[in-house]
Amino acid sequence: MTSIWCRILIFGLLAALLATQPAAAESGAEESQCKVANADGPALSPPAKGRGAGKPKPKVRPKKVALQADPQSANKVVNLGDDREAEKVTFRVNVSPRVSEKFAKQFELVAEPFSNSSETGETITFPEPTFSRPVLSGNGKRITFMMCVDPPNNLPAGKYTSTVTLEGPPRVEEAVMTITLNGKDGHGFILAALLTALLAFLILLYKGAGERRPLMLKAAEKKTGSERDAAIRDAEGWWPAAKSCLGDMGWLVPTVASIAAAFALLYAAYDANPAWGEGGIVTSAIALIGTGLAAVGAKAVFTQNPSTR
Repeated sequence: MTSIWCRILIFGLLAALLATQPAAAESGAEESQCKVANADGPALSPPAKGRGAGKPKPKVRPKKVALQADPQSANKVVNLGDDREAEKVTFRVNVSPRVSEKFAKQFELVAEPFSNSSETGETITFPEPTFSRPVLSGNGKRITFMMCVDPPNNLPAGKYTSTVTLEGPPRVEEAVMTITLNGKDGHGFILAALLTALLAFLILLYKGAGERRPLMLKAAEKKTGSERDAAIRDAEGWWPAAKSCLGDMGWLVPTVASIAAAFALLYAAYDANPAWGEGGIVTSAIALIGTGLAAVGAKAVFTQNPSTR
């Protein structure tokens, strides 16, 4: 009896042992796979067979973006005239190839300080210019922005140059634009023109008096007695002859017309030079006076024939 139960117990133990062997093998296999995965990273799929199999894909380099100023924006010229008010200038830059709005937000604007390129060479400090936000066109091929320049109120006449650069990330080729501000000396021109008109009037008066003196002297010599002597003394002086011109409309009208024509010539020269006065008020005024006096024939006046004096 005892031997039978011993046999049954032995057979049960053997059956249980055989039943647990597959589970143990399976458990060992799972543990091995987890270790490999943790050590080497995620399992890779086997390389595909064929041409080029297993070769790493080449990296795609980003394309370069070229910025080029529009021909009308490459060199901007702003004429301030005789005032010093703030000026707004619009720039346009072409983009190749087209870019997205998100990429265009990386662009930046930089402006160099204005330098005086005129003859005086004075250094003037300008306030920092301000820029509007660069706006990308609908097709992504053009950028437009605005620059505002506020020149100092005491800015002397002259030419002032600066450069504006639109730049971006390293793969962007920047665009450089030049802006030139021209300022005039309007008050200096008015003073020089008035002085020229006064000198021209005095020269024409001298000419008119010089032409009348011989006639007045001849008329005085025709008189007799004490009147003759007094008339000759008056005729020899300049003031009676000049006074005679001032009271003669036949002399005044042509004289005023001649001065007006000379002033028109001076203003044309002033208007044609966007930086009039850049050489200094003295130099510019001398040149203006010389032009005005030449217009009224000052040289002919001072080199008149001695017989007419």
